[in-house]
Amino acid sequence: MIQTENRTAVIRERIENIYKYLHRHKEYINRLNVFPVPDGDTGLNMTLTVQGALANLQDYNEEPISTGEYLNHFAEQMLINSRGCSGVILSLYCQGVSQVIVNSDFSKENIFGALENGYKNAYEGTENPREGTILTLMREFKEKYGELMKEEDDPAVIIKKCIPYLKEVLKKTPDMLSVLKQAGVVDSGGAGFVIILQGINRELKINELALSSLPVSIILNINRATKKYLNGKLSSFNKNSIAALLPHLGIEKLHNIRLHDIIEDVKRLIINLQSNKNRLLNKKAIISDLKDMENSWNPGIKLKYCTEFVLETNEISSKEQIKEIIGKYGDSLIMLNSGDKYKVHIHTNKPDSVFKDVSEYGELLFTKVDDMKKQHRNFISSDTIDYEREKSVFCIVSGEGFSKILKELGADDVLCYGKNKPSVNQLVKVLNKLRTKNIIVAADDKDILMALKYAASLSKSNVHIVESNNVISLISMMMGISKELDIATMFESIMSSLNDTRFCGIARSVRNTTAENGKTINKNDLFVVYNGKIILSDKNLEQIINKSIDELIKEESLITIYKGIPAKKQKSIIPKLKKSFPELDFEEYYGGQYQCHYYITFE
Repeated sequence: MIQTENRTAVIRERIENIYKYLHRHKEYINRLNVFPVPDGDTGLNMTLTVQGALANLQDYNEEPISTGEYLNHFAEQMLINSRGCSGVILSLYCQGVSQVIVNSDFSKENIFGALENGYKNAYEGTENPREGTILTLMREFKEKYGELMKEEDDPAVIIKKCIPYLKEVLKKTPDMLSVLKQAGVVDSGGAGFVIILQGINRELKINELALSSLPVSIILNINRATKKYLNGKLSSFNKNSIAALLPHLGIEKLHNIRLHDIIEDVKRLIINLQSNKNRLLNKKAIISDLKDMENSWNPGIKLKYCTEFVLETNEISSKEQIKEIIGKYGDSLIMLNSGDKYKVHIHTNKPDSVFKDVSEYGELLFTKVDDMKKQHRNFISSDTIDYEREKSVFCIVSGEGFSKILKELGADDVLCYGKNKPSVNQLVKVLNKLRTKNIIVAADDKDILMALKYAASLSKSNVHIVESNNVISLISMMMGISKELDIATMFESIMSSLNDTRFCGIARSVRNTTAENGKTINKNDLFVVYNGKIILSDKNLEQIINKSIDELIKEESLITIYKGIPAKKQKSIIPKLKKSFPELDFEEYYGGQYQCHYYITFE
């Protein structure tokens, strides 16, 4: 049995060994994620997610906690430090698992419940979940575990027996997802999941993880019970079981400093109950501390959004009509009227519904939505943010050239992340550093969206996420944006014109593959992607650019070329293009994208 003071060190060592095992297979996982542009970062994102959690996890050697609690804290750090879709989904899974085993019950039944919750948490947290991905492996793992637990008692043995089955499932993922079949690979996220299970299996051969200690939930129940009995008579309190339990409670397990100090005070009160002349004063002070601790957050905020709007209308003649239309959505309704304009304030959980309903009666001149829970968390936080701006537009891009272009077009802030997609933790820090109350944020890669959404939920600002998936849409967004509008109207305007600019990308294939139209693309061939599909291929760069323009040009007159890193040393192609297409105007910029040689836009 592991000694209490060494428990967390042993658990950490086990996790580090699993991380090292995953890291050794990182490149293998990356190589699976290459269709057909070399966007191979699934293995990297998984390893960076675990690495970030290990780097930021608190050292609990001085205040030992249970195994389940330690794993719960680790899962929280994984989510905060997760990178890319694979990292976020893996973190959601681990979060769901840890929510069940936080009680340090490692029985086969409880572990099965943990696997069920892990899959549910990952599935529900993923937009557009697909078969043939890591989610399929997570579901099959819990189902196979459920079958095997009928004949096996040792969870370690069950997990070991699941692995060969999951390898067979992994082999079938190309049949579930056509994009994998075209590339001739299995799902990279699923492969990473199996490798992690193999790493866990290696560590479970030394079966010491199932250790018990006092769960946090019980400690907090003791805290609530303590307050209840302290509010009674001291004589009756002294006879209750809570009084007998508290002096023997290992408060070193409490890592909330304030709660730790309160329990210490209660223990001293119990020990000195008969002799302490100032015990009534001590009792009042402790009760006051307990109340203050409970009041340090506000669970009474049930209607989350403070919503305001100005409506110009000829169809509404009284405030009572406004109340009839939107009163059902919330409370704290305040209305001002001047002629045909109504300024309205309401607390609601459905601001979009409020705006939709009132807009049927006139024109919304102004809208504003503030997340009151976020504002409150900011208010009580030790690192409170003093907002310096009411609103800003924030872009997240990979290429340095595109970063400069977006700043010139009016983006207030730009994060250039290079090759490694930003983690949730990095995004939270950047969003908070902006010191802006309302932020419109857009990224150039859909793989960042999940991390961005979780970062937005943790940020102290009101974050409006533009669901973009390419850098050209960010340029289109900035060219059409009007910063004079309120934040909600700005966001609505952006979403309505996000994909107005048509474009294609030209890249080089890293393997032999087949396009959806059946055309064979050989390794090192150049190919053109338009609307997510390969439409052309050629070995000659000049020819494929000319073919692209011939194929895609409609009534547009301006062609813009954005040069990427693979083509950085290439001479300008504009002079030759002007000769081939004298009726068109051309512009060329350095974008700095990593995969595509060129982006070509048609305007």
